[in-house]
Amino acid sequence: MEDFKKIRIKKNMTQQQLAEKANISLRQLIRIEKKECFPNLETKILLFKALEISESEIIEYIIKNYIKEKGE
Repeated sequence: MEDFKKIRIKKNMTQQQLAEKANISLRQLIRIEKKECFPNLETKILLFKALEISESEIIEYIIKNYIKEKGE
């Protein structure tokens, strides 16, 4: 779910549109899509919301990738 470029293209959005909707700079989005930098969780959530990813999918992503099970 983290391949923002594929999701953006599938949703027929330009980089400029996504950057504006996510309230991040175009340069930052370009670097993220080229995997030159890795966004923090806050930026990822902004991108997911701008790409209209459902809240349940975002929560599932956070649980899977950021919340460790007890005992780990």
